[in-house]
Amino acid sequence: MIESCYWKEELLRIAGSIRRVTKPPRWTERTQCIVERDLAVGFFLLRRLIELNLVSSATTDRQLHIFCYKARGKRVTKLNNHRLEELYDMENEVAATKKPLYVSNQFLHAYTSFVARDESRNWSDVLLVSDFDRNDCIWRVPIPVIESLFRVASKDYPHYVQQTFNPKSGDYDVRAN
Repeated sequence: MIESCYWKEELLRIAGSIRRVTKPPRWTERTQCIVERDLAVGFFLLRRLIELNLVSSATTDRQLHIFCYKARGKRVTKLNNHRLEELYDMENEVAATKKPLYVSNQFLHAYTSFVARDESRNWSDVLLVSDFDRNDCIWRVPIPVIESLFRVASKDYPHYVQQTFNPKSGDYDVRAN
């Protein structure tokens, strides 16, 4: 990546498209698909920025407050992955904190994902689970958490980069701040 500002501009655009508004547009299949696409693209952009050390620890180490619902023990398959109430204990939410890279991977490897709206018709949450975690739990990620993360990352330009050779990996560990 030659210059990260163009990627960060897109992150900021996506953050603006999911923000709460006074008069949200009515739901259509198209708006739903555009939001799903924008979130996937946004988390891809974020993951690449993190992997290339083009954001600082203010973004990479950020603690995201998300929630999970434990699996009920039934095997999650492509034929039943939409039956959330049967598969997950949706009555008992567990709070958790995760870093942006973990949440990015959930989006990019999503086995199941649903974008929800609240009573005001604003986007409120994303329910998702990766193919790896599908039989353990499903995550609820509030849209305001995503919007805030994308806004922080879009304005995050590291001031310095520290590189330390790691003999175990035979490469450098890089930390941007």
